[in-house]
This record gives sequence, C-alpha cells and structure tokens, in this order.
Amino acid sequence: MAVDRSRPHTLAQFARRARMSAQRLRVLQGERRLPDPDAVDADGHHVWFTATIDRWLRATGRPVPADAVWPFGWPDATEPAEVIWSGDITLPRGHAAAVTIFDAAGQPVVYAVGYTGQDVSRDTIAEAAIAQLDPDRRPGAVVVQPFLLDPRPDGPHPHLELWRMPEQAEPPAHVAPDPLPGFLRRLLPARAPATTTTTTTPPPLVLGRQRRPDAPEYAGSVWASEAARLLGRPVPLWWAGTVTPEIVRTVRLLDQPRPLPIPDTVTDWPAAISRLSAALEHSLHTTHPQAFALLARETRAVHQDVVATLTHPTTGDGWYIAAAPTPPTWPAVAEQRAAVAAGRTFDPDAAGAELARLAEVEANLLWQPDDPYGAALREAILMLRGQLAATDPETVYTFPVTYSWPDAHGSICEEYRRHLTALAPADRHGDPTHPTRRLVRLLTEDATDTVIARHQLLDRARRRLIGLYRDPDGRLVAHLASGAAEIADELLIEWPTSMPPDGWTAQTVIAADKTYSATGLFALTPGPDGALLPPQPVPNPGDEPRFTFGYDGNSPAALYQALVRCALREWDAAAQESWVQQLSARPQDTRHPHSRLWQQITTSQNALRLSWADVQQWAHEDQQALLQHRRSPR
Repeated sequence: MAVDRSRPHTLAQFARRARMSAQRLRVLQGERRLPDPDAVDADGHHVWFTATIDRWLRATGRPVPADAVWPFGWPDATEPAEVIWSGDITLPRGHAAAVTIFDAAGQPVVYAVGYTGQDVSRDTIAEAAIAQLDPDRRPGAVVVQPFLLDPRPDGPHPHLELWRMPEQAEPPAHVAPDPLPGFLRRLLPARAPATTTTTTTPPPLVLGRQRRPDAPEYAGSVWASEAARLLGRPVPLWWAGTVTPEIVRTVRLLDQPRPLPIPDTVTDWPAAISRLSAALEHSLHTTHPQAFALLARETRAVHQDVVATLTHPTTGDGWYIAAAPTPPTWPAVAEQRAAVAAGRTFDPDAAGAELARLAEVEANLLWQPDDPYGAALREAILMLRGQLAATDPETVYTFPVTYSWPDAHGSICEEYRRHLTALAPADRHGDPTHPTRRLVRLLTEDATDTVIARHQLLDRARRRLIGLYRDPDGRLVAHLASGAAEIADELLIEWPTSMPPDGWTAQTVIAADKTYSATGLFALTPGPDGALLPPQPVPNPGDEPRFTFGYDGNSPAALYQALVRCALREWDAAAQESWVQQLSARPQDTRHPHSRLWQQITTSQNALRLSWADVQQWAHEDQQALLQHRRSPR
C-alpha cells in the first residue's frame, strides 16, 4: 500500500517512523536539531508530515523507511540518469512546455518548464508531462518544475516544485451486480440509489492542492540537490523570461552544466539605460536638468542592483543556471553624464517649472509601445511628482487621474454627458488609431507602458470604444461599451486631484446616483439666471477617487475623505486611520464623536444629494470634535 504522504505525525509517531526514542527526539527538538513542524494539531501539539520526516532522516544520514516517497527513499545515483525522451509537449490553447524524461533506476523522473509568455498553470504542465509516459510507467512517476528566478540581491533559491503519481493505481469503484435479468431491468423503472450497493476506496488525503484520480498530486517542493542526487547530474534553473524555444534548444544540444551567456532581457537594466540614453539624445540634461538628475540617480541605482544580482554564483549543489544574462555595461558618455547629474542639488522651484513643461510635452507625444523617450519623460514626471508631493502639492496635483465609472447611468450621468463635446479625428487626442500618450493613459486607466503592451490593454479598449469627448474644462472622456447586459456603459474620465474650483457656492449641491460598483460624484451649481452650470467632478485632493455610498466601508471612507479635504482645503485632512476610525455613525455611541457627514454618506440610498454649505459645516464640526476628543483625558 502506498504511504500516506500528507498524514501528520505527532512527536511519538515521528519517533516510531525514525526508529528513535521519543525522549531522544525531545532532546533534539530542544537543541533545535529537528525540522520545523509543519502544523499544529487540534490539541496544540506540533506535527510533521511524512515527507518532512523522511527529508530530515536522509539529510542527517539516518536510515530512511522502506516506504519513503521520492526522492527520500531512493538510493544515490552511481552514474548520470539516462534521458528517455526530450522535447516539447503541447498544452491547451496552443501553448507548449519543454520536457526531459529521465530513467532514474527504473523510476521515471520528468523535468518540465513552461515557455515564457504563456498563461498556463503548473498543474496543467505536470499533468501533460505525465501523459507522455506509457500508462504502465505512470504509477510512482514524478514531475519536477523549477521555480523561475526573479532578479533579487540575495541570489537564486534552488528549489523545484514536485508532483507525484500514486505508486499504485487507485482501484475503480465497485458496483454490486444487479440480480435482475436484463429484460426486466429494461422494463422496470430505475431504482432509487439506496437499493444499489456501491463500495469505493476513499480518496487519499493530499497535502496541498486536490487532484483528479488520473492526475499527479502536488507534493510541495524539494531542493535541487535532492533531485540531482537521484539523477546523477545537476538540474537547470531558469531566470524568468529566458525560457524561449531557441535558448532551450541550445541548452539541450550543448548539454553542459554551466550557464549559456545571453543578452540581458530580464532585469531592469535594459529599460533603465534605454530611457537614460533617449533622454541624452533629446538633450534633457540641458533643457530639464532637475528631471535628468533624477533619471541619472535611478539608472545608477538600477545598475548597482543588477550587478549585485548577476554576480551571484551561477552553479551550486545540484543545480546550475541554464542561461545567464550578461552583466550590465555603461555606454561611456552615458556613465559620465549620469555621474555628474546624480550629484546635482535638488531645486524645488526649478523642478516644479520643469514638471509642468515635461507633462505637456509627454502628453502630446504619439504613443509607441517601445518608445524609450516617452518612457523617460513619464519616469521623470513621476519622480518629480514624488519629490514635490509633500512640499508643493499645488504643483503636483494639477494632473488628473483616470476614473472608471463602470455603470454610468442616471440623471447625473445624463446631465454630465449633455455638456460633453465629441472630439473630431483632427483633434490632437481624437484619433484612437494613432493615439497620444495622454489618450492611451485614459483608455488604459493609467497603466504602465510595459503592462499596456504585455496585456494588449489598448487594443482591448479600442474594441469597446464608442466615442471620445471633452468636458467643459478640457478634460478627456471616453465612452466604452460595458460588455455585460446588466451593466450600463462605462465612462473613463480624466478626474481632477486638485482642490475644488472657487465657483462652488452656498447653492451648490454634491450629487451622485447609485450605480453598480462606483459612482460619479459631481458638484451641481445654479448659475445667476437659475440655469444649471455644467456638472464639475468632485476631486479627492492629493489622492485617487473611489466613490461609493450607502454602506460602511473603505470606498465610502474615500468619499468622506474627499469631501472633508475639499471643504477644509487641506491636503492631508481626513486620513482614514485618524478620522474615519474615530468617528461613529451611531449617535448613541458616546465613545466616539458623532459625524453627521459620515452618517449621511453611509445611510443615503439610491441617490446622494448634499448641500455644499452643509458639507462645509459638518467637516468643520468633525475637525473640532476630533481635536477636543484627542485633548480630553482618557
């Protein structure tokens, strides 16, 4: 019978499996020489899984039980394992994985790794890899898949994920034969299930993910050295992004346990040096020295991190890096210019002026997926904003963010859309087939260049696009089909993050209609003649809008924060942890000050209509109440 790999063992059971006394194990546990327990049972006792015990026995040179699972119960290889088959296997949706099948003393060991750029689960790869074996070779077979390495300063972690097939095929369910003759079974109605005797073998407990009977079970991870000990050869590890058919084919053919040198396409260095070089080509170091200085410091920091990452050992106990990116190198001029610029003193006034100019230039550039100059400008803008946010928010938060209104309908929506002007294709930002970077940010909800290209966000948005508009203040608006019958169309709006305009009056009403998941919040102001002025988006100064109402939660807290900051004209007022958590929505709760504004937001249903004069008064009440609450003795 196959050993139950997932059954937890108490210390006494650990002792029986290890053929040691419980007293001796307690001494070892006190000396921290036992493996860490895997869990705690219902009685609060430490427990260890079978694989953990067997791994410890093997690592400490103690006898391993005969029923130990792979790799702990198998003997060391005396020569390199034979390669039974090596090639690519087909996966769902036209994907593929590289597979090598070894014969390790009669035990099939399948090494598999999925190719870069494929959205395929490791369970799917393991199941497809096992299917390459003849049915009589599958019981007891294992699949190992390497963890793909990410650039990190502490070096690679040589682990493999492990899947196992049961050592014995699971017996099929046995159904007792029906005593009735066949012709009677055809004539009589079907019996109730209770009259049929069915006996089945209960499925084994599995550590981790569940599996189908014909699929391998996930069994955690093993050290590369443990797998190499049984294969008689080191196993390859891979940088994320380097598993391409061409590189895999070369590594297979060379069959050398050392890294194949390849160009660096996986660390942050290629993009960083490309941005800096493009900035130099466009003379950013002379026209915008503050922005270039920030780019230079970032590029030098990336160079330092990547050098540290790529100079770690590329081989180790039972493993080697299959393909290693070459270390980063500086173009001579770029290195010298970056060193000089990195030492420049930051000037907030000059940086603020540069920020405004760069933002306009970058917004009007045509979008190109691999444009290093556009990426350099965007990176410089973000870093300038980061430097100035705390000291000069009026400069930083003049820029909008994209607000997604995914269920845009209702009277407020109709009134807002009535004042929108359709963009003609001749408009700079009106051609979605040749969009500007500003338009792309709107259509992709401020995604990064890399994410836009990788996930084809722009193409997806263009397929849903119905129209492009400007509001009366010049902000861009995109109308997209929702794609769901029960949800209205979506609006993407360039939403302000600044303080509200000066035109709001005592007659202004803060208004929103209830929608599916988020809502547009607008200020409605009557003009001198009584006619309603165009609705104006209500900002959340210095932060993103996430407006909902009618319940107590995080998004209503963001709406509360926005209204308090607008009313008090304070950028850092109403931080959720210091305001909302100290305010009570229940007037009878005497432990906390009571907020009438918070109560209005969380109890309003279907529609929100708040007098701007009331909002201002309630915000000041909350500010004063919290000040008094903090001063009062506790």
